[in-house]
Amino acid sequence: MIPSIAPRLVAASILNMPGGQHVVPLAAARLAADAVGLMFLVVVVTVGILLAVVTSAARGLVAALAELARLAAVMMSTVVLMTIVIVAVVAFLAHH
Repeated sequence: MIPSIAPRLVAASILNMPGGQHVVPLAAARLAADAVGLMFLVVVVTVGILLAVVTSAARGLVAALAELARLAAVMMSTVVLMTIVIVAVVAFLAHH
């Protein structure tokens, strides 16, 4: 819907501006097409920038999750080791 409205809106704006009588409709249509091409380029660049930002954020999130998983593994091994030591000490004290 917007791509069909934008060229007409630009052409109408160019033809109705002060001094617009010197602009021929073909030139106005060409300027409108250039404006649509420029809008498309801006959209493509904006989408590219957004994808780059999302990719960077995803990399940071993956790095943070990897660090969290490493920390959880260290904590789990510490808890398991402490449990083994406590069970061994209780078993030793219970037999004496």
